Amino acid sequence: MKKHLVFLLVAVFTLAVFSDAMAKTKWDMHLNYPAGNFHSQGAKRFAERVKAATNGELDIVLHPGASLGFKGPELLRAVAGGQLSIAEVPTGMVEGDAPVLALTAQPFISTNAFEQRLLYQLAKPTYAKVLKRFNQFTLYTSVWPFSGIYTQRPIRSLADLKGLKMRVYDGTGLAFGKATGIAARKMPFSEVYPAMKAGLLDSMYTSSVSGVDAKAWEVLKYFTPINIVGPVNMVNVNLDAWNKLPKSVQAKVLEIASQMEDEMWNLAGDMDRKSRATLKAHGMIINPVSTAFRSELNQVGVKLRAQWAQKAGADAQRILKEYYHIVGRQQ
Repeated sequence: MKKHLVFLLVAVFTLAVFSDAMAKTKWDMHLNYPAGNFHSQGAKRFAERVKAATNGELDIVLHPGASLGFKGPELLRAVAGGQLSIAEVPTGMVEGDAPVLALTAQPFISTNAFEQRLLYQLAKPTYAKVLKRFNQFTLYTSVWPFSGIYTQRPIRSLADLKGLKMRVYDGTGLAFGKATGIAARKMPFSEVYPAMKAGLLDSMYTSSVSGVDAKAWEVLKYFTPINIVGPVNMVNVNLDAWNKLPKSVQAKVLEIASQMEDEMWNLAGDMDRKSRATLKAHGMIINPVSTAFRSELNQVGVKLRAQWAQKAGADAQRILKEYYHIVGRQQ
């Protein structure tokens, strides 16, 4: 009798441990930027809140700095195929697989964070439809401060751009380079500093935040806030991985994700102000964009957006038309 009781207790304990192990899920999350970047810090808060709210049933393990080995243009397919359960996916980097997703990465399309979020909200249903075809959906988005250009010489007009050897991170940057005489090269952020030191690059286009991350003042002198684009990042999850979660866990994750989206969009402006102050403190000169230069840039933007819309298709054209109507612009 005693042996049977011991066996029963061992069996119950083993079953409890096994069930607890089976109930817990771990997702490895690809992050593009260094651990200290505000997007990565946002993902950290998200993961911590999810773990606490689900009592550890879902544990999201972060891998910043693209340490899982995936590059930006590969991320849509990596999540689609389940190589990644969850990943930070910049919209402008995946237009090779889904052109319409680059809508929020078009040049000079918005002039402030409110307009950029409006554009994303208008695009959201189309984005969701496209992402479903790639076996994923977006938990939350975040936005970067608007991108400017870092150079070794002052840039005051369109003519000053010609001949620059510039690192860009998406198709918009390549198109802008072609239209303005810039020798634009798309490359991962980790390769920029060595390329600068080797003389392969003499400029880059990115945000004030990334300029701080890269310590741009060590190799460049000027930051010109041309505000070409305010890139949007999606935190996407594989649908198969998502559907394995209990409904109760899904509900908690969605609630936290909704809060994160508001938090991250509101944070971008503060990060821009702090980062510009840091750039100045390290001796970088921030040159304002004159009215004449802004007019030149806007003309380039109109041309490039029209070309892109023709390639991106009817959905993109419809969203653009609605957006222009709301903000009171012709194109």
